[in-house]
Amino acid sequence: MFATADDGVKISYDAAAGPRPVLLIHGFASDSESTWVRTGWVRALAGRGHVLVDLRGHGHSDRPPSGYSPENLARDVLAVLDETGLSTVDAVGYSMGALVGWTAARLAPGRIGRLVLGGAGGRPVEASSMRRVAEALSGGDLQACIDGIAGHRLDGPAPVPVLFAAGEQDEVAADAPEFAARLGAPFVSLGRRTHLNAVSSRAFKEAAIGFFDGAPGGPGAAPAG
Repeated sequence: MFATADDGVKISYDAAAGPRPVLLIHGFASDSESTWVRTGWVRALAGRGHVLVDLRGHGHSDRPPSGYSPENLARDVLAVLDETGLSTVDAVGYSMGALVGWTAARLAPGRIGRLVLGGAGGRPVEASSMRRVAEALSGGDLQACIDGIAGHRLDGPAPVPVLFAAGEQDEVAADAPEFAARLGAPFVSLGRRTHLNAVSSRAFKEAAIGFFDGAPGGPGAAPAG
């Protein structure tokens, strides 16, 4: 299925109905299939409902030459929510998807209830890190996306209740525990996981589900503050 963004770009998505749908936003140089289906997230969320999105330039979505700012990517995601008819969802964003989810929550108050952010801290996104990820994942030519995202960061107060999670060997999100503490948000360590394999962690899934069910930080979360 496809939703149409404000600039006419076709955004690929898949949705399953349920009582408490979860929006899943993948990271740079990846797609919804490899990030959320193959790692067991969709199976773990069975019964809740879900929305999977391929961000522009990724997966089955169009690959325009521009339009890759966090705001544009967030509006693409919101266009998908409009297409599905969902007024409010919880959301999980990984790496670049964390920035997109954060931005969507700021742009559209009330559309995202609770937000789980993996593989992200408070530092600006580095172009060099994005290039390394693209090489590791064989993401193809994503320079336009690098140009649109590099230098941006999670800024301002948390727009909704948020839980952070990262692996201990994730250099991209090395500051996530300290950043979460500054925001007064809970943080979950994913053990000796790296940026490239933390998303498959069972602890990550369990913490997210617990957080969506109302726990302050889900199982294993460090207290806020």
